[in-house]
Amino acid sequence: MSSKPSDRRPARAALLTLALLGGAALSGCGQEITGTSTTSGRDALYFADSAAGLPPVYANETYTGNLTVLGGAGPYTLRVTNGTLPPGLKLSGQTLSGTPTKTGTYKFTVEATDSTLSTKVKEYTLNVNELPPLSLQPVLPSGQVRGETRIPVTITAPRGVRAVRLNWTLPAGATVTGVQPAETGGVLFWRVEGQTVTVDVGFKTIPRNGNRVALIAVKPARPVTLEAKMTYEARDGQGKLLTPAPAAAAPATAPATAPKDGTAPAAPQTTDPVRSTQPPASAPAAAPTAPTAPATPAVPTAPTSPVTPPPPTTPTPPTTPGTGGKP
Repeated sequence: MSSKPSDRRPARAALLTLALLGGAALSGCGQEITGTSTTSGRDALYFADSAAGLPPVYANETYTGNLTVLGGAGPYTLRVTNGTLPPGLKLSGQTLSGTPTKTGTYKFTVEATDSTLSTKVKEYTLNVNELPPLSLQPVLPSGQVRGETRIPVTITAPRGVRAVRLNWTLPAGATVTGVQPAETGGVLFWRVEGQTVTVDVGFKTIPRNGNRVALIAVKPARPVTLEAKMTYEARDGQGKLLTPAPAAAAPATAPATAPKDGTAPAAPQTTDPVRSTQPPASAPAAAPTAPTAPATPAVPTAPTSPVTPPPPTTPTPPTTPGTGGKP
């Protein structure tokens, strides 16, 4: 028996009411109804620093490092919640800067907060080291160089450096085709003598540790392996020598060998084996040894010339005292 349309209306109304009530309940629980979300397309708040963390810093050298925060909803607020920053450094925004005054290892925790009050924390370890010795080194490619290649020269520990002169000896078959400045400073002068290139670099401001100071273009005539045979000297703004490096080590050998020659006047030149044989030859002690070996006929002729002058002069003095002594 078929139902009348009037009987179906209350059932449809009841179903519609249940559907509306169910949708309201789901909406109250935070479930999506339309398939869109107010948080879609937004990443969670996080620190985007590298896994290695902050690079090491050096005592009494200015430092600037960035703590990178991404995701969430900016702007961000960062603060140190635990641990201690190195003395001399401060955190402002996402930048850690200052001049550390004390060496050591420092651990601290930074909390980041975005505009929705979401938070994220991360622990950092910062090493404050003593500045290493001043050094300039070419960054050499691995293996042989087969075509024209630009070799960067980096500087380490540049505190106070305003000018540098470097000398680099290349292997046979390699020539320098040009020198260019890199990152900081400028190439003032360069020249090539034989297989050695000399480069003078001046800096408008003191370069940072690890900066590239020059690019040297090397062209090999055949495949060659480059070596870091580089000497250098560095000076500050007043011209004071700062370097004690391979360049300073070479002159140091001359004074070291000088005392070994005693009182010989040519002491600074005694590093030359040819010159070292000359002092015994020029010493007067060699003259008496010559008469002791009159074996060869050529040797007696040499003493004869000194012996002949004495007889004429010898008779004259004895004659006068001899005549006066006999009466």
